[in-house]
Amino acid sequence: MSEATAPQNPYTILFTVSGRTLLCPPDNFVLTAALQAGLKLPFTCRRGICGTCTARLISGEYDMKHLGGITPQEIEAGLFLPCCSKPRSNLIVEK
Repeated sequence: MSEATAPQNPYTILFTVSGRTLLCPPDNFVLTAALQAGLKLPFTCRRGICGTCTARLISGEYDMKHLGGITPQEIEAGLFLPCCSKPRSNLIVEK
């Protein structure tokens, strides 16, 4: 099996406010995984434009491709947009 077709192990995401932990494949967005798991998180555009879903990352790494819904200063302060972010490690999110 080639690396491109090998199954990818999901990462765990802990949401500190709800205390819920869920699994998120590395090719899925954090917000999508949360909604599929039944969490009720705020969102509007789901494309990284509006910033409605902004959350604080406590630990972990992600890949975010936003369309202007977050500033460099907010990212520097530990914020990210779950709607357009894919996990690259296990995450702990203040949400």
